[in-house]
Amino acid sequence: MKKLLFILLLCFAGSGVYAQVKANDPTMIKYSNGDSYGFYVDDVPDAVSYTWSVDPGVTQATIWPAWDTAIDLTFSHAGHCTIYCTVTTSSGPPIVLSLEVDVYDE
Repeated sequence: MKKLLFILLLCFAGSGVYAQVKANDPTMIKYSNGDSYGFYVDDVPDAVSYTWSVDPGVTQATIWPAWDTAIDLTFSHAGHCTIYCTVTTSSGPPIVLSLEVDVYDE
């Protein structure tokens, strides 16, 4: 029983190794005023590529690539969106990381 619990603990710990998408300044309120906001993911071991996308909802978010593990976004409208980073690795299935963002009018 102890071995089973240990194995389950390792599985859950392993699934949390990769952090989700993060805001450069998580306390900053995002506005739909044309300002850009930075987002990133930590390097993933064995990563071959990072593909960024956004489900903009009504925010009409625009992605401005920075480098593989980071982007800037601008928002045209207030609302809610989800940012995705799909990481392709050489040793397993793709890893999808995400962050939900609320955007406000000034």
